[in-house]
Amino acid sequence: RDFNSSVDTASMSLSIASPASAVRPSIACLSRRRPVGRSSRSQKRVEAASVKVTITPSDGGESITTTVDTTSVLRTVILDTGAQLYGGMDRLMNCGGMGNCGTCLVDVVEGADLLSEQTAAELRKVKAGKLKEGWRMSCQCLVGGDAAPEGAELSVVVRPKK
Repeated sequence: RDFNSSVDTASMSLSIASPASAVRPSIACLSRRRPVGRSSRSQKRVEAASVKVTITPSDGGESITTTVDTTSVLRTVILDTGAQLYGGMDRLMNCGGMGNCGTCLVDVVEGADLLSEQTAAELRKVKAGKLKEGWRMSCQCLVGGDAAPEGAELSVVVRPKK
């Protein structure tokens, strides 16, 4: 390609001119718009039955109870209450809810039927023997939603590694 450059020493500016065929706008620089009819303002909030979630630390500390009104990731529910989900270096070195590390394990004591089905990430951990019966990866399961019956209760024990 031919590029012509010139330096104006009086104002110390550099200009580079390229052939017109070399400069093409990319699609990435176009403004991103929402598809028609998908405005967040026009979406109606679906009211679901609330689920009472009780989070108990494995060391026998005080339980924390919260209520979930919309479908939520269990990991987010636990962290929003201030409960300690991660212990030791896992506080810094967890995967952030992507289902890779397995450090967000919880023991489901009551209400396992209120959680979503096991994901592929959880099934891999079961196959590897890292996920015991009744345990779930909190980053991979959803709680609440339309299928939850009124007055439903979920109880989990948080078991952070030391």
